[in-house]
Amino acid sequence: MRKRKSKVKMFFLSVGALVAAAVTTAAVSTVFIFTMEQASAKPEEAPAVSEVESEPAFSSAQPPKSGAAQANAKPEESPAEDDLIVLVNYAETMPEDFHRNIVNLYGVDVDERIVEPFQQMQAAAQADGVSLWISSGYRSVQRQSELFDRAVEENLGNGMGQQQAEAVAALSVARPGCSEHNTGLAIDLNGVRENFDTTPEYEWLTEHAAEYGFILRYPEDKQEITKIRFEPWHYRYVGVEHAKAMQERHFCLEEYVEYLENQR
Repeated sequence: MRKRKSKVKMFFLSVGALVAAAVTTAAVSTVFIFTMEQASAKPEEAPAVSEVESEPAFSSAQPPKSGAAQANAKPEESPAEDDLIVLVNYAETMPEDFHRNIVNLYGVDVDERIVEPFQQMQAAAQADGVSLWISSGYRSVQRQSELFDRAVEENLGNGMGQQQAEAVAALSVARPGCSEHNTGLAIDLNGVRENFDTTPEYEWLTEHAAEYGFILRYPEDKQEITKIRFEPWHYRYVGVEHAKAMQERHFCLEEYVEYLENQR
């Protein structure tokens, strides 16, 4: 009888061991399959960035008005008032002593001096049935270099020589250190659309932007002076006083800075 009980006990122990082994094998297999699926899954591709657009682009939905701006860094000293009309273009690189305080507004980096004026302008536009939103703002010199190099590479791929490829690229993408986006005072609006000048938003900005300190930086009739093609989406903050003075005289920024220098 004892031998029979011993055999039964051994039988159940063997069955238990087999079951435990099967469970362990199944668990390991499940983990292995999950791991392999994760490893073989294709990662999401980052959206392409246009040559005139910095990261990121956003939907046309109206962003919230409250709690949108958060400071990321503090400069050692307050920016000078003249910084608002700093000239950065094909001939004038970013001054080494230029001060800016970059904050985040609706997911876009800008100089903090833009925040309140833009929100006021945005609210006024919305009251008139017009929606304004920022596609891109501050851009580092490194990022500008990447965009310029990519434009040059595309032109080289289209059969241009190096000199021509760089010259053509510079018509729409400023050279590193020569972009207004490096100041944090420039913004691209409403998706960087070539036909933006045919929209109610552009019409509203033409009439009201100066009231909030913004100017159309690259007007269609000033291309010979700015050396940049017409960009109806690109606006620059210079402050209300300067913006209204430029509007009254029909000056682009290059003309206005020269005018002020001649007044001294």
